[in-house]
Amino acid sequence: MSRRISQGALVVGSIGVLINIVDAIGSGHLEPHDAFAALVALGAGGELLKERRPSTARALYAVASVLLVVAGSITGRRAWASLWAGGDYDWLDLALGVLVVFYVAVGAGQLLARLSRRASKCRRTVDEFSE
Repeated sequence: MSRRISQGALVVGSIGVLINIVDAIGSGHLEPHDAFAALVALGAGGELLKERRPSTARALYAVASVLLVVAGSITGRRAWASLWAGGDYDWLDLALGVLVVFYVAVGAGQLLARLSRRASKCRRTVDEFSE
């Protein structure tokens, strides 16, 4: 992503976070969809810091991932519960719940693949030393 687009996303995400804070203060409660402006800001911040401070960028990406999973799970769970109970539900919330499940599945698959490669590398190292 270009630097200018990342800067624009950071500005828009930050404005969205401020709007959501004011809305939460006015209404007295937070909604799960209020987290998505913060996701945009965290992702853009991670993208801007990727070259200069890679560890900070990874931390921002990790926080954004956790926020996505938590907010998407809450939103999706509410929508699926309404669907099964026969109440009103939002298709967008249902789709978000499904996408979060896919996101978690892909992340778990990547983690398992990384652990498998690491274990394989350790076995090869042990085999080399035992010969």
